[in-house]
Amino acid sequence: MTSITGTIQKGFGGASKNLVTQLPHIAEGFPEVKDCFHGTLNVELEERLLVASPDHRTKPIDWDSANHPGGEVFDILRIRIEAPTGSPTVAAWLYIPHNSDHRKNLRLHEVIAPRLEVSVGQTCTIHIDRPCHSLPYRQFPITLVL
Repeated sequence: MTSITGTIQKGFGGASKNLVTQLPHIAEGFPEVKDCFHGTLNVELEERLLVASPDHRTKPIDWDSANHPGGEVFDILRIRIEAPTGSPTVAAWLYIPHNSDHRKNLRLHEVIAPRLEVSVGQTCTIHIDRPCHSLPYRQFPITLVL
């Protein structure tokens, strides 16, 4: 298991309205996320994380044809999260929209989960029970989820 600590960050505010439309489509192919809260936790991890092989990848979902013509693809990775760090872990998922500006920063990830009471600035820890490799490059260390 790989565990990575991070800090809760303020998000862009779009997920709370977008997930209302997106989540039912995602849950059609990956039903375990159907009861997630309609919002994300934006977590800035202490190290970069790249998900090469998600647990689920959607087909293109046409949820906002004005801004995402042809649909948008979403990757989902099962994790467990302590939010805040030290609290009991709960099932959660990295939510990786392919067209999101968050993808420009490999330390910033969105997490969907049941409603959790956390505040901006609090630390949390994600746990990944999948093969991961740490690439300790001096200029660009990264953890790769295979």
